[in-house]
Amino acid sequence: MNINRISYVRKRLAESQLSEFPKYARCLGLDIEVHKDVFWDDNNNGTGRWVAENVPPTAGKRVLELGCGCGLIALFLAKSGASHVLATDLNPNAITNTLANAHRNEITNVTSIQSDLYKSVDQNSRFDHIVFHSPSTRVPENFDFSSMIEYSSFDPGGQLLNRLLQDSGKYLTRTGTLMLAYNVSQNESAITDKLDKLTLSHKLIASKKFTSDSMINLHLYEIWPLPAE
Repeated sequence: MNINRISYVRKRLAESQLSEFPKYARCLGLDIEVHKDVFWDDNNNGTGRWVAENVPPTAGKRVLELGCGCGLIALFLAKSGASHVLATDLNPNAITNTLANAHRNEITNVTSIQSDLYKSVDQNSRFDHIVFHSPSTRVPENFDFSSMIEYSSFDPGGQLLNRLLQDSGKYLTRTGTLMLAYNVSQNESAITDKLDKLTLSHKLIASKKFTSDSMINLHLYEIWPLPAE
């Protein structure tokens, strides 16, 4: 367990909650309001913006976003031509926030439900793309979350990532892909080693170091959980 990293992430999350709520921003052509206990950093949500801008075109596609937060990525993809976006999050505040922003921007091709990954998603649903900006700081399985917002960043025992990779194929069309954004920090093989072990086809779409010490070093992967026909 990397104590320094956990402290770094907790400090960043806590600092994001110091302002008055709701707070407001203009981002990716959207008017965004951010509610308490929903993450939005001081750099106008730079990591979320980067993910949204680097997901391949989804025009005409059915998209599922896991961990939607305030709805920025889901709403951007919906506005950019996705036929429909289902936005989910474990945090009920994120669902309320996403729906408020959909209404605020008059975007009607987005729905949002509370769900722990796929648990509340209709088992008969199939999506062309699943997008997940995954919590990437691994902590012990018995990790004591101090606030709801911490669920956006910590993955107890790595089980969230394991469940994601095991279950995604059940919710994709035969040609569908999983878009996984992951903070590899100083270990750039953190994800690829796991994907190779699971024999999951994948490619790196984009990467960006947001901090000089690589504490925030985002990689975006396109993964094919189903074998090619």
